[in-house]
Amino acid sequence: MSKSVEDALAVLRAHGIEPYETDAEFPDMPGIGVIEEGETVYATSIDDVFRDDPRGPDDDGALETDGEPGRPGDDPRGPDENATQKSEWEWEPPADDDHRLRDWWREIKDMARANEQQHGALFSRRGLRRETYEPPEPHCAWYCPIHFFGHGWGIYIRERCIFDVARDIASFVNWNAVKAARLRPLEIMRQLLRSAFYVFFLHEQFHHKVESLGFRLLVATATDRYRPYKSKVYQPSFLTPTCLEECLANAESCRRLTERRYKKRHAPPMLRAVQDYLAWSIPRQPPGYAQGINYLSEGAYRQGLYSLQSQILDGLPTPTTPPSHWSVAPDVITSLMSIDADIYVILPAGARPIFRASSIDPGATASTAALTAALTRHYGYTQAPGGKGSHVKLVKPHAPNIHLPGNRPVVSPGMVKQVLGVFGGYPISRLPDLLGGRLPQPQTVSSSS
Repeated sequence: MSKSVEDALAVLRAHGIEPYETDAEFPDMPGIGVIEEGETVYATSIDDVFRDDPRGPDDDGALETDGEPGRPGDDPRGPDENATQKSEWEWEPPADDDHRLRDWWREIKDMARANEQQHGALFSRRGLRRETYEPPEPHCAWYCPIHFFGHGWGIYIRERCIFDVARDIASFVNWNAVKAARLRPLEIMRQLLRSAFYVFFLHEQFHHKVESLGFRLLVATATDRYRPYKSKVYQPSFLTPTCLEECLANAESCRRLTERRYKKRHAPPMLRAVQDYLAWSIPRQPPGYAQGINYLSEGAYRQGLYSLQSQILDGLPTPTTPPSHWSVAPDVITSLMSIDADIYVILPAGARPIFRASSIDPGATASTAALTAALTRHYGYTQAPGGKGSHVKLVKPHAPNIHLPGNRPVVSPGMVKQVLGVFGGYPISRLPDLLGGRLPQPQTVSSSS
């Protein structure tokens, strides 16, 4: 477990905040989804999403970059114009047996071919684009704050939503410009999927920055500012035009695409496509999210950020702290710790990941009921009163207490790691051994936690 997460939890406990003992309404706050029955999860990271691999899909089915974006690709055989043109526009299906990827790719291919048939740069994509915007399904992506979820913190993104948004981005692509840039179809595929990933990731990373300010205020003022803000400001304003946090999260996902680390991984026509998609889709999203389009300029974004910081400090929709005072502390809402590796991608059970899995084997998941049954049957734990809200509290003499979210068909990877930590820090791949009663008894402590 990351020392920075343990340090954050220690700070919370020092101020009487126990994530697993919080009131019921907080774990069910709006915007937080759950992993459903029939789904599994794997961990990835920004480095894994960025990683280059000229072989194309690797042995695990992960999609990696071949060459720098905007180039025809790095081929060790040297340039071959005829071979390049053939590989670019024959649109062979991906070398992967995942029907989701193949079906999605067939739709992208049809978009590009329709563009070719129209002959010319004035081709309108209106027929390929949905006339009315349908927001992504609820809980396509969410951020679980440490304040409420402890070890279960992190960013969660559903793969099927990545496919859907990547398809919409493709409808904004100038395919003539893509062909002129000599992008091969495999690279087009990767850039579309990564662009959709960035849209979700950058939005959710902003929510982590908001919690990071909460930690800084907790240390500086010795009072909890983040949880009162969530209950008194964020929850009442959610899905209304006054929800500043969602406005700014949407604006940030658009603004940060021009950062070098993201920009250099897009060919120019692909970057323009995702920017055009966001400019089109954000105003059509639900209230609060839609107003993000008003915060794209530096001045509007900075003013909105200062107003949000005053809301968090005061715990009031109309704060008393003048937003202008934050001009002397412009960087207090930056990330407290790196969240680049705490990204969990949710996919159907049995499906192959579209990105490289960094640390969690898809399928290494369990329900609350299965974990509770294993801990009580094999390891001497008993269920005790005191698990507030929907949480389950398990106790054993001279062993650490274990808290689980209640009635979850799939418990988050962070919570599974927390349980395995009680047994000595086993990797998550040992979950089947835990469920089967094959791990040693948990480590003893001098007194119950």
